[in-house]
Amino acid sequence: MKKIILIILIMLAICGILCIFASCGGEPEITDPDEILREILKNYRTNGMTSWWEIAAVYNADENPLDYKGFDDVLASLEGETNLKMAAYVIVTNIAVVIGAQEHYFEYYEEYKNKLKNLLENPTGDYPLNDYIFAFYALRCSGTDFDHGEFHQYIRGAQKADGGFALSASQETGDADVTAFVISALQLIYRNDDPGMRVAYDRSIITPALEFLKNNINENGTLSSYGNENAESTACALSALIDWGMDDEAMQILSDGLALFKVKNENKYSHLKGGKADPLATAQTAIALGCLKNKTSFWEKLYLESLYAFDGDDDDDEDFE
Repeated sequence: MKKIILIILIMLAICGILCIFASCGGEPEITDPDEILREILKNYRTNGMTSWWEIAAVYNADENPLDYKGFDDVLASLEGETNLKMAAYVIVTNIAVVIGAQEHYFEYYEEYKNKLKNLLENPTGDYPLNDYIFAFYALRCSGTDFDHGEFHQYIRGAQKADGGFALSASQETGDADVTAFVISALQLIYRNDDPGMRVAYDRSIITPALEFLKNNINENGTLSSYGNENAESTACALSALIDWGMDDEAMQILSDGLALFKVKNENKYSHLKGGKADPLATAQTAIALGCLKNKTSFWEKLYLESLYAFDGDDDDDEDFE
């Protein structure tokens, strides 16, 4: 009997020692948002950027994307005759303007801006709503003078009965991601420090859109798209709402929701909870974490810094023709 008790005690001691080694052997899980952002940037710096979202994340964290591998390759990959690719090219080039890149980064800049200007001033139902939204972001942050009125009216006509927005006119209900992008675009339209704006603040559009986004925040702080809680919707909502007076408690709820998509023991994020690391989910989360740190959205930051880069003078664009 004594031998059995002794064996049990020895086994318990061994198990205890193994538990201590197991707990001490691995790195502790990082939970601080600023530290997570730093680790995501470290990965981009080491392995290179592969999408314009990652370039945006690096820039939004007050880092210079030209110090990271992949900037040239990403810009080259955005060359093409589709509205979204042209818009993304101009957005990345706008970042290049702000960070003081050399003229060789501006090969298609004027060509694409002119095509996006035509798209916005003559909108049709031929393209998804995202094409118009990102075209607007691109031009608004480029110092280009264009008529915002048609785009504003197009947005008004695209709003769903629930206050949200969706990619296509055939969808009957709003989508969190698209609504978040529209809200950020409206923030740039309704800026009251720009006397040249042709569009007045319109509560009949923005108030229902904001209510739609806020009402669709789940109890755990996440947002859903097409029935699934996902990192991208949560990140985009957090980024969009930060400019519209969200209180600290509400922002913490969204931040906590975003944390649910962090891949365990990795500083990356998955599209769905418990999934594998996803580059888009990680990049959009990194942008949202930067927005939290900056207390302003990525688009607001790029717009304000582009004002200084262009000196508020559209003629500066001629330097890159």
